[in-house]
Amino acid sequence: MSVLRLTVVVKSADRSAAVDRYSALLGSELLGEFKITDAGLTVSLLPGLSILSGTESALSRANSLIASVSVDSLDSTKEQLVKTGWTIAGSLGSPRSLLAQDPDGSIMEFVELPDG
Repeated sequence: MSVLRLTVVVKSADRSAAVDRYSALLGSELLGEFKITDAGLTVSLLPGLSILSGTESALSRANSLIASVSVDSLDSTKEQLVKTGWTIAGSLGSPRSLLAQDPDGSIMEFVELPDG
């Protein structure tokens, strides 16, 4: 397992306002955006920051989510997490990601990046 990148996650029911606010704070344009259709969420990417937006109901499943961690192998990451006391808590809808909760209650999303 190798951690490739760590990104802070903020949540907002108002995607447009959050993107404007954090773009101004970071002095950066939006780097990209994608939808997690099954979960009713949109992820907007800025340097070091992911804005997770959707309805209050859709966001409620991610209340305790604090970060997204990009890894090279989801299988070896899951094995390492379980071995060190994390609890696997499902996913936000992508087969290339999983949510895990550490023993202190913090939840992170672990995402396997595609090759290349």
